[in-house]
Amino acid sequence: MLKKLYIAMFGLMAATTVSAQSNPQEEIKAEEIEYLHRYNFWDNWYVQGGIGISHSMSENTRFGNFFEAQRPSFTVGIGKWFWPSFGLRMTAGYKPQKGRAEWSLCDRFPDIYGFYKFTVLAAYLDGMVNFTNVFYRYSETRRFNLIGFIGVGYNRSVNFDKKAVERMKEEYPIDTKSHNYLAAHVGLNASYMLSEPWDINFEVSFNGTDDAYNGVRYDRVYDTYVDVLVGFTYHFKDQFDHHRFKYTHATDSPYLEHLNDDINKERERLAKAEAPITKTVEDVNFHEQLNTTVSFYIDRHYITDAQKKNVESVCRWMENHPDMKLIVTGYADVQTAYPAYNMALSKRRAQAVYDMMVNEFGVDPSRLRIDFKGDVEQPYGLVNEWNRAVIFIIDK
Repeated sequence: MLKKLYIAMFGLMAATTVSAQSNPQEEIKAEEIEYLHRYNFWDNWYVQGGIGISHSMSENTRFGNFFEAQRPSFTVGIGKWFWPSFGLRMTAGYKPQKGRAEWSLCDRFPDIYGFYKFTVLAAYLDGMVNFTNVFYRYSETRRFNLIGFIGVGYNRSVNFDKKAVERMKEEYPIDTKSHNYLAAHVGLNASYMLSEPWDINFEVSFNGTDDAYNGVRYDRVYDTYVDVLVGFTYHFKDQFDHHRFKYTHATDSPYLEHLNDDINKERERLAKAEAPITKTVEDVNFHEQLNTTVSFYIDRHYITDAQKKNVESVCRWMENHPDMKLIVTGYADVQTAYPAYNMALSKRRAQAVYDMMVNEFGVDPSRLRIDFKGDVEQPYGLVNEWNRAVIFIIDK
C-alpha cells in the first residue's frame, strides 16, 4: 500500500512539472505594486485657520488667577506636504497677551497693580512631521493623524494697555514701544479627516521669545506662552484632481517585460502580414515604425534594465543604417491622469530614451528628433497598458 502511495505522489509531481514546462506563459502573472503619484511643487498645498486661547507664562503671571492670564488667539497658515510624513508650513497669528506687575506690588496695592494687556503679532516657519505616517504606512483612508511641528520666526509686541501702564508706571515701568523679537515654538497637531478636502484639527504649541516681549526685561533670558487652538484645514486639488496623496497601482517588472514582448510580437506579426521593413538601407520606408518598443511603468519615465536592451537594439539598427534618422515618440495611456499631465509624461519618456541613446550608446543627436503625443493618440488600441511606451519612427 505504501509503495503505491509513493508511486502516486511521484506521478503527480511529474505531471505538474510537465504541465509547468508546457505552459511557461502561465508562470508570468501580473503582481500589483503601488507607489505614490509623481507630484510636483504645486501639489499637496493646504490652508488652515484656528481659534483658541493664548496663555501667558511670563514673570509674575503664575502668581495671579490662572484663567485671567488667558486671552483669545487667532492663527492662519499655509503649508505643503512634500511627502506623507514631512512638510513645511508658514503661520501668522494674532495673539493677545497679558502681563502682570511684580507679585509683592499686586499683593500690597491690588487696586493699582495687576494684569495689563498687550498683543503679539507672530509669524513662524514650521517643519511638520506626521508621526502617524512615520510609524505606519501611509493610508489614503486614514482618518486620524498626529503631527508634530517645530518652527522659528518673529514676535512683535504692540498695543499695550496705556491706562494700566500709566497707573503702574511709578513702581513698575513698562516699555510700550513696539519691538520685534526672535521666537521659536514646538507643538502637536491632532488632525481628523472630515472629507477628502477638509480636516478638523486640535493644536497645542509652546512658544518661547525674548524676556522683554511683555514690556519688562527681568532676570530671565526668555519668556513663554502657550497656544491652544481648534481649527480647520483645507487641502487644495493637485494635478490629478485629488486633495491628498494617492497611490498609483502598477504591475511588477516581470509582467512589464512580458507586456513589452507581447507588443513586439504583435508588431512583428502585423509587419509580416503587410509589408515588412527590410534590413537594407535602400528599401527602408520612411515614416514607418521600427519593430521595437520601449515600455514604461504607469506614471513613470525611467527605463528598466530589460527595456534598456530594446534601446540598445535600436541603436544597433542605426549603426547598420548610417543614413537613417529616427523620431523618438512618447505616449501615455488614456486611462491614467488627464490630457495635460499625460502630454508632459509622454515628453519625459521620449526625452529619457533620447538621452540614453545619445549619452550611453553614442548616437549622433542630429539623427534623432523628439516627439510626444500624450494620450491624444493611442498607437495600441488593443491593450491600454501597451500605450505607456516610446516608439521609433523612421525619418528623412
